[in-house]
Amino acid sequence: MALQAAVLPCTLSVPQKHKGNLAAVVKDTAFLTVHQKSTQKPRVPSLSVRAQAVATAPVATPGASTSTSANKKTLRQGVVVITGASSGLGLAAAKALAETGKWHVVMACRDFLKAAKAAKGAGMAEGSYTIMHLDLASLDSVRQFVDNFRRAGMPLDALVCNAAIYRPTARTPTFSADGYEMSVGVNHLGHFLLARLLLDDLRKSDYPSRRLVILGSITGNTNTLAGNIPPKASDPEKARKLWEISEKFVGLA
Repeated sequence: MALQAAVLPCTLSVPQKHKGNLAAVVKDTAFLTVHQKSTQKPRVPSLSVRAQAVATAPVATPGASTSTSANKKTLRQGVVVITGASSGLGLAAAKALAETGKWHVVMACRDFLKAAKAAKGAGMAEGSYTIMHLDLASLDSVRQFVDNFRRAGMPLDALVCNAAIYRPTARTPTFSADGYEMSVGVNHLGHFLLARLLLDDLRKSDYPSRRLVILGSITGNTNTLAGNIPPKASDPEKARKLWEISEKFVGLA
């Protein structure tokens, strides 16, 4: 089942309360009561009444679906993970999706407090997002994020690989926790491992619009060195070899 690489639609919803460091939510429940006299035996609501109560109850849990019958599912809230969502395009995308009410945004960021401040400053409603720690400069942190995300019990319907660093004027190189040059470790290897580990989660999604989006905003500016990509860089055979090399770098092959 192929994954689409495209710009996400502007959509999102308010999730149910989570434990730990997950974002607070607004909880709204519907109750069905049948009033009886004390001398009468309580009646069991008919199946048709039960179905009606389920249909009118709001969807509060990220990724939870509701149904009007045993064989028909209604559209559920989507869950999207955005790396680098504390500033720039990542924050703008998170805000746009959160405001639509159809997506729950997981802000995967290195600095938890910065992300929380950014979300509040952008006016994102509480409960429309969850902040989770992710340091792409550490492959162990990437693996821990994937484990934490799965433990949270949310499905994955879209992954936006947005975070990146670009330091063309740096006098001396810096290195990731695994010993790679920082931009290679963060922009390429960290995101490669993240996407590779979450690929099965995306495949399991029953959401009608699953997406894997990889951004390279600086490459869209032809006035920069990064924006002048040689034609050979898009060669399919070279791409296949680079993929195999990347798998070896992160220990997947």
